[in-house]
Amino acid sequence: MSLGPISPAIGGASGLGSRTTSTAHLAAVNDQIRRDKQQLDDWTTCVSAKTTKGQAEIQRLSADLAGAQSRAHRIAASASHTPSTSASQSIDVWA
Repeated sequence: MSLGPISPAIGGASGLGSRTTSTAHLAAVNDQIRRDKQQLDDWTTCVSAKTTKGQAEIQRLSADLAGAQSRAHRIAASASHTPSTSASQSIDVWA
C-alpha cells in the first residue's frame, strides 16, 4: 500500500526546501493559467461560443482560471511570508 509522497512540511524540510517546493508549485500553476487563458481565448472566438453548451464550457474554464489565479496568489503570498530557518536569524526568547 502506497500513501504517496511525504509533504516537505511534514518531513521537517528546511526553509530552502519549502521555498523550492513553493517555486515549483507556483511555476506549475502559472503554466496552467497560461494554458487556460490561451484555451479561453480560442473558445471565446469560436462560433460555438454562442451556443448554450459553448457558453457553459467557457464559464467552466473561466472558473478554473479564477481558481488557478487564486492558488497562484496564495502560493506567492505564503512563499513571501515563510520565515527563514537559518541560525543567524534565531532569537533567544528565554534570555
